[in-house]
Amino acid sequence: MQRRVSQEIELLLTAAAEDGSCLVAPCRRLRDALERRVATGEVVSPAPHLYVTREIWDGLSQTERTRHLVTGFSRLHPDWTFCGTSAAVMHGLSVSEGLQRPLEIVAPSRVIAYPRNVVIRRYGNDAPSITKEGVRVTTPERTVLDCARWLPFREGLAVADSSLRLGLVDSERLNEYVRSTGRGLRGVARARLVARLADPRPENGMESIARATMYELGFSLPDLQVPLLDPMDSRRVLRVDFMWVLPDGTVIIGELDGGEKYRNPAMNGGTPLVAMRGERRRESRLTIDRPKIVRFSPGEVEDIAYFNRLLETFGVPRERESIIEIPDEVPFSEVVPVEAYGLP
Repeated sequence: MQRRVSQEIELLLTAAAEDGSCLVAPCRRLRDALERRVATGEVVSPAPHLYVTREIWDGLSQTERTRHLVTGFSRLHPDWTFCGTSAAVMHGLSVSEGLQRPLEIVAPSRVIAYPRNVVIRRYGNDAPSITKEGVRVTTPERTVLDCARWLPFREGLAVADSSLRLGLVDSERLNEYVRSTGRGLRGVARARLVARLADPRPENGMESIARATMYELGFSLPDLQVPLLDPMDSRRVLRVDFMWVLPDGTVIIGELDGGEKYRNPAMNGGTPLVAMRGERRRESRLTIDRPKIVRFSPGEVEDIAYFNRLLETFGVPRERESIIEIPDEVPFSEVVPVEAYGLP
């Protein structure tokens, strides 16, 4: 009997994982057996009544974990519609890991039998929805509107930019939707600004956050993902993340340095040292016409005082006063692991 239960659980856990979902125990008998496995550490229960093997869970990114949870909860509660960041994750939009919990839902009842750090009810009225990978979620337009009014400006812009980049909405339709549907909703003024500034060109959420921070600090918004010809090979195009061209012809290039290009074997050519050599060679070719190149990391973007002084020092022009408070600057220090330099 015990062996048969064990085999049944193995099959169910495997099937759920293949579907990108946590397992919902189909009966009390199996749920009790799963809870015993949770007690031994073999199985994880990341939310009440949802289960996944420890091996699978530990190998998932935060976004993949969110998708597993959303899909599992949708099987427990088929009447739920997921909204906000939960819907954004299911649409494949850029959502920072720290904003993905709790899960956000549209549900008719105000009483949700889960702790608020697991699931929160955002609103109860009907919202336009679609089915995405078997899960009911708000439409892309409504998802962007909700994220833009609920999230901080920088994070909302990352969601909106990615919706345009993926072609889920277009700029004109998004602006019209926010104007018409958002009228009277809390946070709609911020959502209108996000919709107006949304751009499909940023390649990732951090580029969107950097651009939003530039806007908040009052700097002129740069051109994005600008193609420049490689002076050594006219058939090759070098794209720069940000670029400003000043009235006197001075060119300032902004480059966001993420760590993944050095750590990820699929991106670093085999080792961090190979990636660093390639980056130096690329930069040497970009500087042939003597532009200024300002490099910054995600951590430096988040350090408002440092980022403000960095852009000022390189001569990035301002259009207006900062709309956020610039704190007193403290020395910036970013610890870089030795492995990033390809050293033993």
